[in-house]
Amino acid sequence: MAKVINMDIVALRSFVLSENLGSFSAAAQALHCSQSALSLRIKKLEEQLDCELFLRNYHNLRLTERGKQLLDEAIKVLKAHDSMLSIAQNSEGNEPIRLGLPEDLTTQFFQNFLARYPQYVGQIELSMDLCKNLIRMIEEDKLDIIIVDAMPDDAGGYSLGARELTWICSPKFNYHPGQPIPLALHPDGCIFRKHIFKVLDAIGRPYRLVFTGQGAVSVHAAVMAGMGLTINSKGSIPTGMIPVPDDWGLPALGHTEIRVYEKSEPTPALKAFSDILKRELPQSM
Repeated sequence: MAKVINMDIVALRSFVLSENLGSFSAAAQALHCSQSALSLRIKKLEEQLDCELFLRNYHNLRLTERGKQLLDEAIKVLKAHDSMLSIAQNSEGNEPIRLGLPEDLTTQFFQNFLARYPQYVGQIELSMDLCKNLIRMIEEDKLDIIIVDAMPDDAGGYSLGARELTWICSPKFNYHPGQPIPLALHPDGCIFRKHIFKVLDAIGRPYRLVFTGQGAVSVHAAVMAGMGLTINSKGSIPTGMIPVPDDWGLPALGHTEIRVYEKSEPTPALKAFSDILKRELPQSM
């Protein structure tokens, strides 16, 4: 008779998350444990499966060939486990969740949330738009929950925390002191656009709008082409861009908040999803 092995779900989740996030340290932070504790879970799982899952002689975490073969199966096991819990806890666990996000938060959401909670893959109906439009859509019952940028004096929502704003540009941008600041921004309705104008008008600093584009891709492309400056949170500066040097003397921009707005009478499934967001996302901001 074959020996029965009961795999540890937490160890299995540690395996999948380590691969998704690219390191044991990142996975340990996401699972709120020490790196040594997570390493022990992986080692125990390898002993149970009688194989190595990761190559440990590389600076970057890499799966062994057997690890690659087992990864998809591990994801299926976790999805089945989480789905079973969802069904047990809530009969409406398969209902779609209409989620709204601004484009600049989308990557963070996928990397720092869906990577840890694959049971929501296929359940989320995602809409991306300007924060102002997303708030209007949830008020019109077109969305169930939204995660948006908000200024500290904006009303409503549940704050997940603050992010410091900074000016960013291309490394090849030619700065001309004394000239109006060239700006590449999102259209009217973007809270960052409104905030920049408010700050610059308050100090009497001349500026000119050189590019307006719908979506982060177009705005960042304009900035990378050296057309002008834009702003972003310090923790999520796009690849290839840099914070502007301090000696340019541009004004400080303060900080923005990430807030969750949700419908007034959420279903149990939506409430569970919201509770996880509020608990998990601040850990990775």
